[in-house]
Amino acid sequence: MENGGMLNIRKRLIGKTRFSRQVMRRTTMLSALAAITLIAGCSSSDDAMTAFLPYQYGYLNQIHLNVATLQVADHAAPGSVPGDVSANAPIPPDQALTQMAQQRLVAAGQSGSAVFTIDGASIVHEPGGTLNGKMDTHLDIQSSTGQQMGEVEAHVTRSMKPDLSKGDADSRANLYEITRQMMQDMNVELEFQIKNKLKDWLVDAGGMPTAAAIQTESLGGSAAASASSADTGSGAVTTSAAPASSTSVTPTAPAAATETAPASVSAQAPSAETSEPNAIFPGGVADDTTDAASTAVKARFPAAGYLKAPSKP
Repeated sequence: MENGGMLNIRKRLIGKTRFSRQVMRRTTMLSALAAITLIAGCSSSDDAMTAFLPYQYGYLNQIHLNVATLQVADHAAPGSVPGDVSANAPIPPDQALTQMAQQRLVAAGQSGSAVFTIDGASIVHEPGGTLNGKMDTHLDIQSSTGQQMGEVEAHVTRSMKPDLSKGDADSRANLYEITRQMMQDMNVELEFQIKNKLKDWLVDAGGMPTAAAIQTESLGGSAAASASSADTGSGAVTTSAAPASSTSVTPTAPAAATETAPASVSAQAPSAETSEPNAIFPGGVADDTTDAASTAVKARFPAAGYLKAPSKP
């Protein structure tokens, strides 16, 4: 009896020990799973809770166009390109382009319109982990009747190796960074294209043409930029210039026509009406002190019917 009782006690103790070990194993496994879940949750939570500030372009110079209205057309919705992950960005590229156009392009004219079109804006996660971004835009200038007056295009591409310390390659932080870099490039490219190809449509904040838009035509047909001057009376700026031949060449009278005889000679010359001419030397007698000019002044002929023969002694 005693041996049987001891055997039962041992079995019970062994069973309790095995049960305790199983409980401990399950507890350890559950704790590990909970830790893994917590770490993943914290990573996702950090990415989701990070504050991504909107891109600002107010510190850049505004581009004033000689049009009355300005519109933005977005033709690049996220996902329009295969593999595009730009929809996961805190600020998708097409929204960033819209914000840039609204802050930098200004309609400062009295007629006509401008349309800024977003043709493409995408971010593709390549198999090697690289992020490839692309932006395509163009700006149209139209008259009040809808006639096409000018157009420029601006294109930007950017490749970036993601920072894995900010999460996965296509994490929100990495998408935000590549969008920021592309927007810096687009600001420079768009401004360059406008000032190079649409300079005749640039005005200041008051609607007056800028120095880049004022040109004069030379005689050879080449356009030369000239500085603008403000007209406080009418507010107009004159862009045309008179031909050089009408102002640079001025005919002058021959120098001989402006020369006059010396006052002493003219004063000494006798009047033809009051002095009797010399019948022998009707041209006058030249002396050593007279010059050619005074001789020309003294030269005269007797009046008709005035010449008399010399009288006999």
